Amino acid sequence: MSGPAIAARVKDVFVADVPPQAATAIIFIWIASFLDYYLTVFQVAHGGLELNPILAPFFHHLEYQKALLVKTALTFPGICVLSAFFRHAIAMRAIYGILVVYACLLVYHAFNIIA
Repeated sequence: MSGPAIAARVKDVFVADVPPQAATAIIFIWIASFLDYYLTVFQVAHGGLELNPILAPFFHHLEYQKALLVKTALTFPGICVLSAFFRHAIAMRAIYGILVVYACLLVYHAFNIIA
């Protein structure tokens, strides 16, 4: 296989025609994940608790960098899988379900910060 043929094949594997709705939703999930992290850090610094049982031990021991690493390690592969399989109906349902969960979570953070 020649160089240009290999490059074309790699491009086909890693560059998909992701529709704008799916791309926007996936980007929102990524941003919402980090907003959740930073808002959780803020709340824990002000006496709040982390409700996620996977991340709670890190926040309890004030290991924020480790918590960010674990959150990224959990979020990034999921986003990659959803991006790769966006054409499947179950992946799109999962994307929209995750959007709803993150929207509710960000509203929860907003109410806790305001209160």
